[in-house]
Amino acid sequence: MSSISELPRDQVEQVFAQLNGLLRLASLYPPRHPQIQRAQQGFLQAVQACLEYQSALEYRFLGDLLIAGNRILPRESMMYRRFLEVCQTERRIGAIIFHHGVTEAEVEALTEILGSGTGQDVPTWAERKGVTHIALEEPARREEQTSEVMARRAYFGAVEMLRTVEAGILRREPVTVEQLSSLRVLTSAILDQILADPSLVLRLANIKSYDEYTLYHSVNVSILSIGIGATLGLPEGDLRELAVAAILHDLGKITIPVEILQKSRPLEESEWAVMRRYPIRGADMLSRLPGFNRIPMIVAFEHQIREDRLGYPSVPAAWNIHPFSQIVGLADAYDSMTTLRKHKRPLPALRALAVLRQAGHQAYDHRLIRVLERIIRTTPPAAPLAAGGPVAAGAEPAATG
Repeated sequence: MSSISELPRDQVEQVFAQLNGLLRLASLYPPRHPQIQRAQQGFLQAVQACLEYQSALEYRFLGDLLIAGNRILPRESMMYRRFLEVCQTERRIGAIIFHHGVTEAEVEALTEILGSGTGQDVPTWAERKGVTHIALEEPARREEQTSEVMARRAYFGAVEMLRTVEAGILRREPVTVEQLSSLRVLTSAILDQILADPSLVLRLANIKSYDEYTLYHSVNVSILSIGIGATLGLPEGDLRELAVAAILHDLGKITIPVEILQKSRPLEESEWAVMRRYPIRGADMLSRLPGFNRIPMIVAFEHQIREDRLGYPSVPAAWNIHPFSQIVGLADAYDSMTTLRKHKRPLPALRALAVLRQAGHQAYDHRLIRVLERIIRTTPPAAPLAAGGPVAAGAEPAATG
């Protein structure tokens, strides 16, 4: 049978939307009200449709995050925050799991507990109500929530959301506030886990993909930027803004022809002219978002500008580079050098640091290089990971960027 992560995303989201509707109706009407009964029947049909393809349908609540199977649902995490709060704090429910064979009577019992609670412990309630196909679990304690597992869920959720953004841009659709808000939820989840376990920075940044280099590179740059910012002692609010700006730094690169990005020989001047415009294109796309923080736009525009104001795009010598752009520019260069790509083998971490130092004060702020070096030297070495597991020695899969 399929896992929940293989079900269409909209189907998983729709079932939860109906579950949220049941909670709202349960707070407004008595149990046998026609409105509630109609909603219960529609919800049961939606759950049964999902369970035709799998044995269980699981929704787990971890703080502000809604997780379906192994997939974080960032939009629903924002939309249904009140539902998550009620379940965890008032009903003492941390997960709802539907198993094949769920009945109408069990959905009625679930509606009752969502509306008014059990009045007793969950196992006793389930036995009294005859509920055997809906499992309720208590909220997980913080120490039971493995930082790395949560961070990896958020990592791959961020890749999935960037994939959606990329597909929209290629269809000439604008980037939406909803998409960026979802990325904010996911980068904040990564940040929370890194603050709990700083050693996650390099373990997560060692996740690599050779088929989707730009997407994974964007997430890794965000993670490295979080690590640098946290080591510098930036306030948590600033770290959240930095994480979002970093994950969007290469947005304009999606518009660059693949043959230029993948070219193994030096670029022609005409090709460089196209390449040098991608920061401007990324900033332009982000500037069109109404009411959204302008820092991602600034970082997208500035991250390829060096300390001596060379690089691209061209700016006046007196230009003041935003500190976040300096951090992201360094993280960008480091991840690029340490990642295997079609036309370039990766450098070891310490060799990449040496290259950054050799570039001199003209290219990067040496204070930031020292911070990055501290992170690398104080974290146990980790083998690069492909999206599905460790990279085999000597393997050289195809790249896209």
